[in-house]
Amino acid sequence: MLHRSRLTYLAPLALAFVGATIALAACGDPVKRATFTTTVEDAGFEGGVGFTPGAVPCQGLACKREKCSDPSTTTTITGKVYDPAGANALYNVMVYIPGGPNGDADLPEITEGVSCQTCASIALSPMVSALTNTKGEFELKDVPVDKDVPVVIQVGKWRRKLKFSVTKKCEANEVPDREFRLPKNGSEGDMPHIAVTAGGCDALECLLRGIGVDDKEFVPGASTAGHIHVFNGQGGDFVGAPKAGGSTTDKLGGELWNDTAKMSKYDMVMLSCECSENNDNKGGEVMGGVQPPGARQAMWDYANAGGKIFATHYHYTWFKNSPQQDWQQVANWNASGGGSGAYDVDQTFPKGASFADWLVNVNASPTKGTIQLTDVTNSLSNINAPAQSWIKKGDNAVRYFSFNAPTAAAPEDQCGRAVYSDLHLMGISAGGASFPSGCPAPGGLSAQQKALEFMFFDLSGCVQADDTPPTPPN
Repeated sequence: MLHRSRLTYLAPLALAFVGATIALAACGDPVKRATFTTTVEDAGFEGGVGFTPGAVPCQGLACKREKCSDPSTTTTITGKVYDPAGANALYNVMVYIPGGPNGDADLPEITEGVSCQTCASIALSPMVSALTNTKGEFELKDVPVDKDVPVVIQVGKWRRKLKFSVTKKCEANEVPDREFRLPKNGSEGDMPHIAVTAGGCDALECLLRGIGVDDKEFVPGASTAGHIHVFNGQGGDFVGAPKAGGSTTDKLGGELWNDTAKMSKYDMVMLSCECSENNDNKGGEVMGGVQPPGARQAMWDYANAGGKIFATHYHYTWFKNSPQQDWQQVANWNASGGGSGAYDVDQTFPKGASFADWLVNVNASPTKGTIQLTDVTNSLSNINAPAQSWIKKGDNAVRYFSFNAPTAAAPEDQCGRAVYSDLHLMGISAGGASFPSGCPAPGGLSAQQKALEFMFFDLSGCVQADDTPPTPPN
């Protein structure tokens, strides 16, 4: 017979042993414990994954991502992204589902005008993201199964938010062809503000019409009624547009390029050929080797602050006759006529190789690495670092090049970009075309014009070193 005091002492031990036994029976081994995880069954569009104790709870659309039985398989969205006209599939467009607890929340506002933004500085925090390839194709992996899933397509300040219903779990959900395209007007999405100068020997405003921008977006000067702001350079005839620059009597006049503050309202300036340098409307002629102040200094300042410049033919004067030595030295200028025929695409850097592929995919080139061009001028003999060639004739006769700005900054600190083209949109012999009757119809670009479309959207995007392959946003 046990003593009462010993019974009192042993009772708690017995209870503890029984409790432990019950706990072990309830929990069991790890495989049995897994049966306590709850899985939300899909009903129609509703998908979801179970919550595992100790894990961070999912939020919003992330809770509707399905775990597939095959670990190598996920639910995907696949498709293509096109230009605003829905004609040409585009390369290097960001495609993503917004992150956060509510993927259908309003997107952050895009700041108008010049800002210093590099590819590395963009922080979208998407749920999933991808970039389009040279066929315009994308694949978003591990997407939520739900109706009206928000999908954003974006290149630079071109941005459009669409909705797509994902109905098939652990399979590919294909977007109908040409359903995903960039906005053609401000009511469809976000667009950059672009200043375009009409010229006597080219009409870059017609490029924007050809890629599909609505006619109502083209407005004279600084009007707030549209996104494409047209100014008249020498020989330009856009109805109602103010002069871009000065004159022989007022070299610092005009409404655009003699003032960095005026240019900084625009994300990009596109400069159509004026048939000659016309330095009088850009601050004045060089006198005794001295570069005058005004427009050409303002253009340098604009690019260094994050502005984008698209200059054709005689607009080489912004570089050749710049008051800043770094711009003077990007190329050796030696104007010597022009010609037509087959030209080479520089494939020695990642985007150049992609450009060559893209031209074949949009039927602008029958043979990878070459393109037939018309009325190409010869304004330079060769380029110098940090300029990157894109189109050339042989080893040195470069006809299109680009560089990032400021040229002396580290690549991660360069947020401006300038491109120069000896290619004319309409052909120099055609002169400046009247808008809109002299322009290509939306989606009606020629092979040469498609090459300029690629360059335009590359210039529109975030800035990164040309020797670095693009990567999806973080």
